[in-house]
Amino acid sequence: MVTTEDASDPVILEGTAAIVTDDKSIRRVLDLMNDKYHTDIEISFLDPARNATIAVRPGKVIGMRHGDFTGSPTRWTFAG
Repeated sequence: MVTTEDASDPVILEGTAAIVTDDKSIRRVLDLMNDKYHTDIEISFLDPARNATIAVRPGKVIGMRHGDFTGSPTRWTFAG
């Protein structure tokens, strides 16, 4: 299970997790992180011997809003 840190408006993802170790996937994650956060983190940061990179294949996602607890829950289910 993966969730946001915002307890008042949570998004909860349930799925299957796997540790990523192949260079191509780790490079893609790093490129996406650097683009999003305008950083220049080196690939050694995600070295599988030092840090885990985890991929999650979603099965179900639930989102809700604190101010509309009974009316806002939204669910997505993914096949596969």
